[in-house]
Amino acid sequence: MFIEKLRNYIAESYLDGQSDMLENDTQLLALNIVDSASIFDLVDFIKEQTGVIVSMMEINPTNFSSINEVNALVCRLQEQAV
Repeated sequence: MFIEKLRNYIAESYLDGQSDMLENDTQLLALNIVDSASIFDLVDFIKEQTGVIVSMMEINPTNFSSINEVNALVCRLQEQAV
């Protein structure tokens, strides 16, 4: 499932594998787990894992504020592509 892959990627890439504190609703930007540059790494990860291309219009703090929000973005973009 994508959300699990996303959580693992964030934990490995930005938390030295410390996933025990990372929940789906953890505020990624507010807690400085990811920053504006990291969002572009996440966009690449999304494309690699799902084939979804995230447009510049979709790259904003709200869509990348938590794992749940990133997952919702991916689901919405996948539905729009159908």
